[in-house]
Amino acid sequence: MALRAGDHATFRAIVNDLNPGLTRLARTYLPAAIADEVVQETWMAVIRSIDTFEGRSALKTWVYRIMLNKVRTLAVREAKIVPFTSVGARSSGDQPSVDPDRLVHSELGSGYWPEAPTRWDTLPGERLEARETSTRIRQAINDLPDTQREVLTMRDVEGWTADEVCNALGISTVNQRVLLHRGRAAVREALEDYLS
Repeated sequence: MALRAGDHATFRAIVNDLNPGLTRLARTYLPAAIADEVVQETWMAVIRSIDTFEGRSALKTWVYRIMLNKVRTLAVREAKIVPFTSVGARSSGDQPSVDPDRLVHSELGSGYWPEAPTRWDTLPGERLEARETSTRIRQAINDLPDTQREVLTMRDVEGWTADEVCNALGISTVNQRVLLHRGRAAVREALEDYLS
């Protein structure tokens, strides 16, 4: 492997490819400046431990795991307040991801959305490009519980496959689907009023 041999061009290419996604995911846990430092520390850890990489997973998965371990440890240590969104019914695993009263279709009955979400490509471009929309989406994602935020960010923001997410986070396929569904449902609910 060229990376083990100390090939600077290979390392630079890997950093250029993975760094933006690492930074985005780290920033869902930590303020930007601290997240950027953690990503830099991640790359230092990659350099120090590349000889221990056994290739049982993709290099990308291995690097993300290193970063997530660092970020989670730091986020726990740095947490001084409990976010309001993590308290109460919303954080309970026993609660449905969507209020059942909202899932009643006029023809299909209960368990179905009453209507499809508004297609983003039919909305005026100004609204889609508006900072307010982007801010609302980021906030909705940031308000998710950690595991939902990780899965949703990796799948929907970074474009990872389900298998890649399962390998990186060490979770089952079923758990990944549940976390993704709950995360998407929470983001949809947060944006429903704004986009309709």
